[in-house]
Amino acid sequence: MRGLDEIIVNAIMHTVKKEISSKDLADMEQQLQNYGMQMTEIFYKFPEMKKSLLRFTDDLKVIEDEILKDFLIVEQDPKTSEIWLVIKNQYLTELILKTFADQDKKAIMNLIQDEAETIPKILERCKIPNTSGYRKMNQLIDEKMVTATGLAETFEGKRAILYKSIIQGIQITINGNEIISKISVDHETLNSSDIIRTIVEINQGKTKPVAN
Repeated sequence: MRGLDEIIVNAIMHTVKKEISSKDLADMEQQLQNYGMQMTEIFYKFPEMKKSLLRFTDDLKVIEDEILKDFLIVEQDPKTSEIWLVIKNQYLTELILKTFADQDKKAIMNLIQDEAETIPKILERCKIPNTSGYRKMNQLIDEKMVTATGLAETFEGKRAILYKSIIQGIQITINGNEIISKISVDHETLNSSDIIRTIVEINQGKTKPVAN
């Protein structure tokens, strides 16, 4: 599911903007435009893109060592074979907590975690007023927490977009001052995620580290 990669990249970019100076980031974006690429695209091909951005070695080292290496851990439950992503990134953890603390958003996410639905049907089944419901759905879309999966034909013969939750399940653990969030994903989603593959390879030392 491309949506999972989008929510991870969205969180990575938010963190990068806090860790990298705006000038360096603008310079990096300018060089990437010369290759016809956007900043967000480098995380899908991070090992390859490091070779094209050698003059940004220090910034790339920060991105790799302080953001990507410490972003998430993939766990598999030996009893159920369920795949869980242990989220270590602060921004994404806070976004997940904030989303599920909102009862309307929680209801929306739970409703469409297994089967996609149109916005009118989502709001009707969750018994959420249209005014606040559309606002919250737009927030979930902007934050990449839900993703469009196709189109459905309405009774009026029109077409409406179907939306599905990125997260199939969630676990929150509080250990002292530390809050740990886990989200479950299916095997297909995990196997098709370029971002997670990159993060796992970096954590396992399978990519060549950025030079000091």
